[in-house]
Amino acid sequence: MAPFSGKVVWHENASWDAGSPQARQLWPLSVTGAQYAGAHRWELRNPPYLAIELLLEGELAADIDGEKFELVPGDLLMICHPNFAVLNSRRGFRKRALLLQGTLLDAALSGFSLYGTRLIRLSDPEAVERLIAAIGSALAGKSPEAVAVVNGRIFELISTLSAEGARNSAYPDALNRAIRIIETRPGEDLPLTELAEGAGCSVSTLQRAFRRCCGTTASGYRRSTRIRLARQLLEGSELSIKEIAGRTGYFDQAHFSRDFKKSCGLSPRAWRRRIVSTASADGSWGS
Repeated sequence: MAPFSGKVVWHENASWDAGSPQARQLWPLSVTGAQYAGAHRWELRNPPYLAIELLLEGELAADIDGEKFELVPGDLLMICHPNFAVLNSRRGFRKRALLLQGTLLDAALSGFSLYGTRLIRLSDPEAVERLIAAIGSALAGKSPEAVAVVNGRIFELISTLSAEGARNSAYPDALNRAIRIIETRPGEDLPLTELAEGAGCSVSTLQRAFRRCCGTTASGYRRSTRIRLARQLLEGSELSIKEIAGRTGYFDQAHFSRDFKKSCGLSPRAWRRRIVSTASADGSWGS
């Protein structure tokens, strides 16, 4: 980012090159918390990373490749592969920011329907701030145990933003609420009645909305969400197959493997071997 003017009221930064394969696949470049007083302006030009900017207080305006946004507290801006981005604040602001990089970045954003997303108006910005801050705390620790924590938090954040992005879409409000419940709690086997209650509608209304807008049932959507998360964890973490099965709501590893192979054409183990082999062939895993 280009230099900016104004008074820095509060600033903290955490970064860590973990020196592992994950650091080159999907890993934070840095996590920042900051508060500035007065007018500010800064620019990004062709950054090789995703910048996630969460506005907590104040005001912020953005111009991303000619597309203009006016942010209010609780808004989250995603700046991914722009030719240029300019951010301005006339009076100052407080924010959390995460810079995310890696060879799996585009795949993760596409897999969670976030590619091309610019602005998300969060329903629970405090929860997202806690997630970003937790990633920063884990980075600051620079311990071997922190690698798994960071990976888990990254995918939790992406899943949460995916659910929030879906809520912002043109789907009916009840369907958006149901999608948010499923995507933020993929490991839970919620009864359909409880899901419909959380969405604020009847079971029949919810099922009709899923079929009309998503082309599947609520159970089918939950299953595809779990498989999508499993793929991301197989590709971007060192969790065991058993751990991934548990994290995605399967308490029977054999059942998880059958569902995964039915959806993806390969067993979880074969899927991971294919990803490792491909990464080694193109040099992204190093020596």
